Order: sequence, then structure tokens, then C-alpha cells
Amino acid sequence: MFGAKKENNLPKGASSSAHNSLVFGTVITGNLTSKTDIRIDGKLEGNLYSEAKVVVGKNALILGDIVCQSILIEGKIEGNITAKGFLHIQSAGVVFGELRTNKLIIEDGAVFDGVSIMNKTSSTQKKNGQEEPSRAKQNVQKAS
Repeated sequence: MFGAKKENNLPKGASSSAHNSLVFGTVITGNLTSKTDIRIDGKLEGNLYSEAKVVVGKNALILGDIVCQSILIEGKIEGNITAKGFLHIQSAGVVFGELRTNKLIIEDGAVFDGVSIMNKTSSTQKKNGQEEPSRAKQNVQKAS
């Protein structure tokens, strides 16, 4: 009652656990930005920027780049993906592009055609007395 007021920048009625959805049958042309979790089941022709988790549903198609905290992919993406946390391509997922992440999971049956760049921020290597992030670059070819 008399305590300090807690400031909340979310709109009235929204909770901090709220997430956004682009439902099946919806097409967006242009860039999309989200501060909360987002699930894509429709088509996005543009770039996606999220400060939280992205879920790409099995019917989704994204034609553009994605920058996010983490991502779970069941659908199709044609573009580069940067995930600060994990990047998980499930068995039905299809990705064409460059992947940058700290943790990469590709399930059996998934399709990935591109380059993966693993950035390990917690483990560093000493080079000439200075620390550098451990980095592995690998070309991956399309499964036949």
C-alpha cells in the first residue's frame, strides 16, 4: 500500500509471460520485432528480431534473417539465424543459411544447408597472451 511503486512497461492486461503469434494462413511482408516470446506458424517475408525465444511451427515459412535469444525450428527458414542461447532444428525443420549460436542441436531427419559458426562466450582460448572466444566454423552440405 505505501511501498515503492513497481514500474511495469507492459501494456495493461499483458503479462511478462505473454507471447506473440503469427498464425497459420497469415502473411507478413516486412520486418518484425518482439520483446517477448514469439511463435510463427504463418509466412514472414522479412527479418525477425526477438529479445526472447522464437518458435517456428511446422507450417511456417520465414524468408529473412532472424536474431533472437533462442530458437526452436519445425518449419522452413531461408535466411541467416543468430541465436545467443540455443538453436534447435527439429526433425521436420528445414534451414538454408548461416547459423551463429552458442549451442546447436540438429535432430535426425532435419535439413540444414549452410554454414554453422559456434561462438563459445564462456570458454576462451589464450592467443598471444589475450583471450579470444573459441570459434569453430563448419560447412554442412544438404543431405541426399
